[in-house]
Formats: sequence, C-alpha cells, structure tokens
Amino acid sequence: MSPADLWLRDEKRALRRAMTGRREELSAEQRAQSAQAATDRFLELPEVTAARVVAAFVSTRSEIDTSRAVEGLRRRGVTVVLPRVSAELLPPRLRFHKVEGPSELVFGIFGLLEPGPGCPEIAPHDIDVFMVPGLAFDARGGRVGYGGGYYDELMAYVRAHPDGPSGFFVGFGYDFQLTESCPTGEWDVPIDCIVTDTRVIRCGSVPE
Repeated sequence: MSPADLWLRDEKRALRRAMTGRREELSAEQRAQSAQAATDRFLELPEVTAARVVAAFVSTRSEIDTSRAVEGLRRRGVTVVLPRVSAELLPPRLRFHKVEGPSELVFGIFGLLEPGPGCPEIAPHDIDVFMVPGLAFDARGGRVGYGGGYYDELMAYVRAHPDGPSGFFVGFGYDFQLTESCPTGEWDVPIDCIVTDTRVIRCGSVPE
C-alpha cells in the first residue's frame, strides 16, 4: 500500500470513529427531533416530490432514523425499495427490492435487516431517488461510508449505464456529519445532494 493510500485509510478511520462517537452521544429526544426535521426537508425536495420509486435504507447502529421518510413516501403512493447485499459477483453488489412493511425484512449476511427473498427486485435504472447512508459528507459531494464501497460501486454503475445517467443520490444524516472536506480516493463517487436536520446542500452549489 502506498503512503497516499495509507494516509487515506487512516484519515477515513479517524473520521469514522469521530462521527460514530458524536452520533452515539445523542439523546433519544435529539434523535427523534433531528430525524423529523431531516425527513421534512427530504420529502420537500423537488426530485422526491416527483419520484415514483425511491430507494431508502434501514437505519442501524446510531444512524439517523429513516422510518419517518419511508412512511411519508408510502402515504404518497411512492414505491419504496430497500437494499440487499447480493451473493452474485457481478456489480452492483447492492440490489434493491420492493418492501411493503417491516414484516418483510430479514437479517442478511452482515446481520443487518434487508428485504426477504419474496420481495420483488427493482432495477437500479427504475429508481428515481436513492437515500444514501454515510458517516461524513462534504459540500462537494464527498462521502465517507463504512468501508465496503457498496454505494460507490452502485453510483458508478448507474452513471455508466448506456441509457445515460439516472437516479438522484441524496446523503441523509445529522448536520454535524457535514465536514469541510472528506478524505476521498479515486474510487469514491460523489453524491448529488445532502439533507440534514438543518439544511439541504446541492453538492457544488450554495446551501439551501
């Protein structure tokens, strides 16, 4: 591993530890208030109000709660899909499946809740908006996730599709997860937008 790669790995590890610690310090009341505020902003995005299919994620660890956003989308009649880690070798390793409710979720290979085997798969290019988890984000679209590269692979796959780019990728988290600059490497793919409990950032533009 080159010195630059070692630096990048260590910087990401340090940022992951710092952000995880800050998330775990939040009280239940703070978590609930932040989740509601972020949900309201997410549901007001023009890309979301126009969407027919939205990919969410099941919150885990100390992640901001996505359940309010999921229920808000379903009340609008939007098809909600959730990710499952595929055993297939061909990318993307994240596959998305239509889920009607929590009873259709099962524990996957990493011990995380994901769609059960009976949930129909939806192709990435049929998804209008993707909610993207992460530990840190920056205004340029930089993102530090958990290290598996699943969402970077997915974004690269979607944007390289022969039918042209599709899907709008939205980082969803607490406002303190926004940093001045995320450490990124050549395989890291920028997101389009960030929604937090206090603001919306169109990546590369002025915060809303």
